[in-house]
Amino acid sequence: MKRVVHVVNQFFAGIGGEDKADVGVGTLDTLSGPSRGLERILGDQVELPPTLYFGDNYFHQEPEEARAALLREIKALEPAVVLLGPAFNSGRYGVACVEIGRMATTELGITAITAMHPENPAVETYRSYQDSQLFLMPTTETVAGMNQALQAMAQLTLKILDGQEPGPASDEGYLPRGIRRRQRTGQTGAERAIAMLQRKLAGEPFTTEIPMQAWDRVTPAQPLDNPSRAKIALVTTSGVVPWGNPDGFKTFRNTYWRKYAIGELETMEPGVWEAVHGGYNVANMNANPLYGVPLDALRKLQLEGEFEGLYPAYYVIPGNQGSPAEMKRVGQEIAAELKANQVDGVLLVST
Repeated sequence: MKRVVHVVNQFFAGIGGEDKADVGVGTLDTLSGPSRGLERILGDQVELPPTLYFGDNYFHQEPEEARAALLREIKALEPAVVLLGPAFNSGRYGVACVEIGRMATTELGITAITAMHPENPAVETYRSYQDSQLFLMPTTETVAGMNQALQAMAQLTLKILDGQEPGPASDEGYLPRGIRRRQRTGQTGAERAIAMLQRKLAGEPFTTEIPMQAWDRVTPAQPLDNPSRAKIALVTTSGVVPWGNPDGFKTFRNTYWRKYAIGELETMEPGVWEAVHGGYNVANMNANPLYGVPLDALRKLQLEGEFEGLYPAYYVIPGNQGSPAEMKRVGQEIAAELKANQVDGVLLVST
């Protein structure tokens, strides 16, 4: 009998909500609610051991420790497939599901299946990995679609356990990952392109062979009416953080931001601050963190009356390889906080 492991967060494990989001990795004495649903669909031919769980905050605040614990627990169970979620539209949960799934495929060679809403921020990370062993099934936005989500995950699981190779996303229902495989069609590329053009001109449906990502159109903000009376904040993707990287940023693919106090500072001293970033050589930034957080220039401009006040903290996320969806969410969260604190304008420092 083949074994399947199910991993959920603390909420779906029945441990608690945000008040329990800091719990570590653990194993329930039995199956969680979603796991029982999977057990019912998978049937008697699949062994489903007690559910593994993790706290949402714990996974993101202690990523190395959480990954090591989950890797150890999953490896010990020797599953044929790892199931994660469904996460629906929960960003933290979704990111964790994708990252744990990626860990299972790359470090253990185990197929992983998760499920979430197509607009979950983790979807872009999933696509960017282009991992042929990691599958993401689309769900509704809320837990109201739990049964459908579990059904989709279970059906793909059974096909894999039966030794069948999953077909393309359009056939199996998972979200595409941008993986292209060669396939004989009986037509040349030129013939297929002309056929698609003819269908488009005729108003008939067609499917492109090379889908392109659609980028948002962003309307530029209006200029400040009176910059000399404005409160300005500083936001950077340079990765400049307090020395020692207390919040555990990675050099790439970060999913959270932090802010650090500068209200009493006139400059950024080397040895007190450092850069955590994998997209450029950080030696110069470490020697002079003002390249990433130009506090001295801003203090001078403030003294000269170019603007009235500087927000007493700067916001940072190392932007290297950040997925567009994650960066959009980060920007929205920072903007909401700055708006609530009546900030008029932002200096976004380039790197």
